[in-house]
Amino acid sequence: MFISKFYKVFYSVWLFLPFFMVNGQHRPPIHNFNVHDYEAGIQNWGITYGGNNIYVANNEGLLEFDGIQWRFYELPNRTIVRSVAYFDKKIYTGSYEEFGYWEKTSTGQLKYYSLSEKIEAKNIETESIWGIYQYKDAIIFKSFSSLFIYRNGKIEVIKPGTTIMGANVANGHFYVFGREKGIYELVDFHLILLKETEALKNYKVQTVNAISSNEVLIGTSLNGCFIWNGKLLKPWNHPFNAISKQNQLNKITISKDFIFMGTIKNGVYVFNKKSQRYYNLNVQNGLQNNTVLGSIFNDRGMLWLSLDNGVSAIPIHFNAYYLNPSKEDIGGVYDMVVYNGDTYIATNTGVYVSGDNGISFIDGSQGHIWDLTLVDNVIVCGHNLGTYQIKDKKWESISPQNGGYVFKEIKGRPDTYIQGNYSGLTLYTKKDNSWEAINIEGIDFPVKRLVFEKDHIAWAAHTYKGVFRIHFSEDYKKITKIEKRYTKDFANSYMIKLFKIEGQIAFYNEKEWLVYNPLEEKIVPFESLNTILGKDKDAYPITDQDIEPIVFKKSDGTLFVREDLNSQDSQFYLPLRYYNNRLLKNDEKAIVVNDSLIQIALYNDILAINPQKITAGSTPFKPKINRILKNGRPQPLDTVFSLKQRDTIIVETSVPFLSNNTIVYSLSDDVETDYRKVPNGKIMLTNLSFGETKLNINSMVKAKISNLGVSIPIQTKKPWYMGIWGIILLMVILAALTFFVVTINKYMLIRHKKYLEDQFEHEKELNRKEEALRHEKKLNELQKKQHDLELKGKTKELANTALEMTKKNEILMKLKDELLYFKSEIIDKVRYNKLLKNVDRNINNANDWEIFESNFNEIHDSFFKNLLKKHPDVLTSKDLKLCAYLKMNLSSKEIAPLMSISVRGVEIHRYRLRKKLELSSEQNINEYLMNV
Repeated sequence: MFISKFYKVFYSVWLFLPFFMVNGQHRPPIHNFNVHDYEAGIQNWGITYGGNNIYVANNEGLLEFDGIQWRFYELPNRTIVRSVAYFDKKIYTGSYEEFGYWEKTSTGQLKYYSLSEKIEAKNIETESIWGIYQYKDAIIFKSFSSLFIYRNGKIEVIKPGTTIMGANVANGHFYVFGREKGIYELVDFHLILLKETEALKNYKVQTVNAISSNEVLIGTSLNGCFIWNGKLLKPWNHPFNAISKQNQLNKITISKDFIFMGTIKNGVYVFNKKSQRYYNLNVQNGLQNNTVLGSIFNDRGMLWLSLDNGVSAIPIHFNAYYLNPSKEDIGGVYDMVVYNGDTYIATNTGVYVSGDNGISFIDGSQGHIWDLTLVDNVIVCGHNLGTYQIKDKKWESISPQNGGYVFKEIKGRPDTYIQGNYSGLTLYTKKDNSWEAINIEGIDFPVKRLVFEKDHIAWAAHTYKGVFRIHFSEDYKKITKIEKRYTKDFANSYMIKLFKIEGQIAFYNEKEWLVYNPLEEKIVPFESLNTILGKDKDAYPITDQDIEPIVFKKSDGTLFVREDLNSQDSQFYLPLRYYNNRLLKNDEKAIVVNDSLIQIALYNDILAINPQKITAGSTPFKPKINRILKNGRPQPLDTVFSLKQRDTIIVETSVPFLSNNTIVYSLSDDVETDYRKVPNGKIMLTNLSFGETKLNINSMVKAKISNLGVSIPIQTKKPWYMGIWGIILLMVILAALTFFVVTINKYMLIRHKKYLEDQFEHEKELNRKEEALRHEKKLNELQKKQHDLELKGKTKELANTALEMTKKNEILMKLKDELLYFKSEIIDKVRYNKLLKNVDRNINNANDWEIFESNFNEIHDSFFKNLLKKHPDVLTSKDLKLCAYLKMNLSSKEIAPLMSISVRGVEIHRYRLRKKLELSSEQNINEYLMNV
């Protein structure tokens, strides 16, 4: 039995390595693509690699993947593509009654050229092409019954007369298996049966691969693998052979260091020749389907699988892996601690331990775990129902205080810790192997984050209501003061993240960094950190403080690592597909295990990253231009693009999948020299400046722009109105405008002249009216003066009349007194009495009053009317007389003779009149009547 020296050694090693299959070994991350990604059929029959692109034979056509974007192409007859291969910049495909090749056009699209048209229809009728191979200067298309050999522009058909299955080119020879015959070799383009292989005639040979320079590994579906050295055929006498028998081998791909065995039942087995170990990738540990229909291992160390459902990419030389490859349903991960080589995982369902033997659950830990803290040889757990410790993987209660978010040691006080929890703060003291816990007085709100500013002063972040600066007593058992005024300085009090960065209390809120200024005692923008982070200032750390490297999360969900906070050159992004949509929003967590291991919490898993391998393997790649679309129409890739300013140009570019390269671009006429990122591989430009603009596309690795770039010249044409026709149109418009302006001016001059004339007439009319008003006003003033003079005259005349009446009455009264004095001496009594009566009649002569009243009314025409209106039904005629005399400003002495009463009587009458007029003692009756 033939066994190569290598396999003898290998087999002997196997006998002493029962752990050859490594159950707990770290497995590479699997990146799955399904119908939602590539938007075509479910089944993928074959896969190949070329020109940095992946091509897949899909149930509905041909798929192309450039590392960022999938594209789909249909065959003219819309049949299933069963096979695909890439040779000499052409993509060859085979399908039902059809085979040919695809070539890139000038626009980057694929165009199909049929080769089956070159043969008679009867030779291809009912045939499906299941394999495509390059042998010397020929391309061989294989169906189940025929070989179609394309060379020198012609096609030769070979029919071996049996069902042909597995085939390949190995060590410069083309081999194909004939059912019930054995292995054929193509010699001078004729099939020669290899007699030594007739032992395989009743098997189903699936694949033939070169395993060394003079040996071929032949794989059967259910009967294992065989070694063929050109002379002898022997079973591959190796324990790994049994696996191929059990799981229905379908596809083998061999590289320098690995053998990849794709099966129908259990995914793919990755066999490492050097370490003599293997591991299995299947549905249980991340593969989306167990049936491998095709595989390819490219020069970047990426294993691509075409599956019965989807496509998968697996980086074999991986720098990242998952701690839950078997996909146990552990829930969302909130914290991790590494102790004694195991990772303890805090989730919303309990605590799990990940080690060499897989993942196990800590009994009794059911519930939500917020925090894990390693203290000496135990792990303290902040549980939803209390506070516990894990010692020797055993679950023990240490306090009923529940909801522990954070557990911090007090600086300068060994074995003393403060826990932030649902109800506030709790002080823990460790004595020997036991814990003492007391609730800190003076605080009653939940504390999710706690950062010490200095001894006895810390900042506490409320779960929902902002941040507080708290002061502890000397023994930390009481809160002596809580400063609540700082929350108002934040845009959103709910989303405040609290850190201590380079000794300063820092806050991240609404994509902004702020810092506490202890000198001014206020919150201010953290300018220095914003400068350090640059364009990534919308990111915040998810690793613990004062530990490097630091993992940051940006507002768009991407993660990057800085090996040194102050060095942008040490920054590199983590491939998004490792963690996309799996981070716990607002509860992101990463821990630095050592210089070569970072663990990142995900939902249902933990991503382990080796930053040294990622940065070491970050080779810069020149971005590839795949498509250029102008207003949605493909354009040639190798020309200067001519655009209108309103046109939109989309440039589709890519770098190899998982290359850790970020595509960036800049424009030659940019005001800023900074490059802009292209996260989805598409650059959209519109409204470019007139003239030539150069689009520079580069790759960026670790924040450094590589010198591997591509430039696209873009010529933005001036609009037609800025050319000769625009000048002519402008001249015509100017002429028309000139004519229009002249005509309008002429019309406006006429209108203006008429307006001025109308205005002049209007001004004349206004002047005339103003002059008339002035004359009328002057006349009124003269009339008023005349009226005032007449009024004064009449008033004087009335006053004189009243005085004359007074004098007359005084004379008559004196005469009466004289007559009365001589009464006894009068002889003729009759004439004497008659004389007295005449005197009395003239003293109280009604005509005198009537004359006075008439003259008084002429001067004060409404006095009595208004007076009676103000005081109805209270004033007698005698009252009115007194009012009139008082209106004339006559004194009581002057009024007395007019009313034929004494001065005393006048005063009494005045008093009664005041009462009737309801005047106060302060009011002057004369002034009152003067105003009526």
